[in-house]
Amino acid sequence: MRAHKTKVIRDPIHGNIPFDDLSISLVDTPYMQRLRGIKQNGLCYLVYPAMNSTRFEHSIGTMHVARQIAEHLELPPDEQKLVTAAALLHDVGHPPLSHTTDAVLAPLSYPHEKESARIIRKTEISDILLEHGLNPKKVAGLVLGEGSLSRIISSEIDADKMDYLVRDAYYAGVTYGVIDVERILLRLSWTGKELVVGEGGIEAAESLLIARSLMYQTVYRHHTKRIAEAMFSRALTKFLENQQPNEIQKMDDAELIHHMRQTPGYVSDMIKRLDQRRLFKIFHTEKYSTLPEKRRAKTIKNIAKTEKKAAKENQIPNGNLIIDIPEPKLSEYRVKVEYDQKLRRIDEVSGLARSLEQNEAERLQIYFIAPPEHRTIKGFQANKYLTA
Repeated sequence: MRAHKTKVIRDPIHGNIPFDDLSISLVDTPYMQRLRGIKQNGLCYLVYPAMNSTRFEHSIGTMHVARQIAEHLELPPDEQKLVTAAALLHDVGHPPLSHTTDAVLAPLSYPHEKESARIIRKTEISDILLEHGLNPKKVAGLVLGEGSLSRIISSEIDADKMDYLVRDAYYAGVTYGVIDVERILLRLSWTGKELVVGEGGIEAAESLLIARSLMYQTVYRHHTKRIAEAMFSRALTKFLENQQPNEIQKMDDAELIHHMRQTPGYVSDMIKRLDQRRLFKIFHTEKYSTLPEKRRAKTIKNIAKTEKKAAKENQIPNGNLIIDIPEPKLSEYRVKVEYDQKLRRIDEVSGLARSLEQNEAERLQIYFIAPPEHRTIKGFQANKYLTA
């Protein structure tokens, strides 16, 4: 009989996090250890120097919060075990540089959730799960968003957000993302299909929305972060012309940057700029609402051709004019709350939620970016590139 192992890991966000033998076995795999070399927020350290936390830490934190949620909801022990394992493994297939790289790989049919599920089903992680009485296909299914229990890990209000908002605020050195996780947990209810905020918990849900809104305004969508990530994504796109996407997903940040530095021309030039923080500058902005709703998907899909055309027409070297179109992220405003004995969306019953949602939509801006020497472009007509 295998001796039962328990450990406690000290975390700066959640305090002491208990680890059972299953969790210990999973984090000791090379797939989980790779996450130590992947920054949680990509290039955000160029703006907030201390933002060097990793996907490894976040995975542990998400596991801890998911376990707390499962225990609070009094789920059966086997479901608690399933949710906890899936939460720990939810980012195991995340590519280097986090969402910056993920945004480039996803259109190529390599989203990180799909890679995470593959690793869970096809590697030694599968054997570990089976040894501890868990079905790898069910764990992978939760990571892919299948089944109602996946809502604990990924939904409008979930363990993932309740970890990263607090963790990211801590390492950024700001207070905007600080939320009372315990208070929110106490207000959560389970309908059997989804997580909802129970009666009297609207204020707790509002506190999460406020924190999220402020973090997006000041950290996640900071203009310098967006510039750096746009530069990196264009370099990565060029790099992928001679590299298989599945090979990139095996790397950590340092490995990917090393290979890109060794790629002559545009790719290495961009990486050198990022290394030395010689960033492009914003020379023009447009409100996101300027982009016609019916044409948004097509415009984003054809952005490379549009950038090439805009660069040529404005005498800027190819690849040095970038049009950065942000992705609206408003799903949290659809979180369900119990109100007058009915389930309602929070933006239907909370004036504060409606105000935050409207403010976020209005603040979204499209950036036109180029090297400093091209900041002044006379007669630049942005509209022609957004409505063509």
